[in-house]
Amino acid sequence: MCPKVSKGEISVFSALSSAGLTSGMVTQQPIILKATIPDFCWFELKKAVYLDGVQVHRKDKQQQKDAEIVDLLEQKGWDVLRIPYEPPLTASEVQEITENIRRFIGLIEE
Repeated sequence: MCPKVSKGEISVFSALSSAGLTSGMVTQQPIILKATIPDFCWFELKKAVYLDGVQVHRKDKQQQKDAEIVDLLEQKGWDVLRIPYEPPLTASEVQEITENIRRFIGLIEE
């Protein structure tokens, strides 16, 4: 299983890297439950981030699958952040996503 990397994921990865948030992070690494590959995850923190392009993730069947994956990960002690977006991402949207991820992984206070 080798997922296609979206332009949105590449933009957010670049922003996370510039913000110094990639230490300990892996990308596109399977977590074996059923079949899921988070877009970004921090194994030591048990935090997984999914960028959900609305063109795919607005469908009922996909939303059910997404919810099931979140439930399975949470049962295993993971925290999951799903970020819906409409491509293409603007620079300000990438910045907002980066800040949301920074808060999610605990590098800034809310």
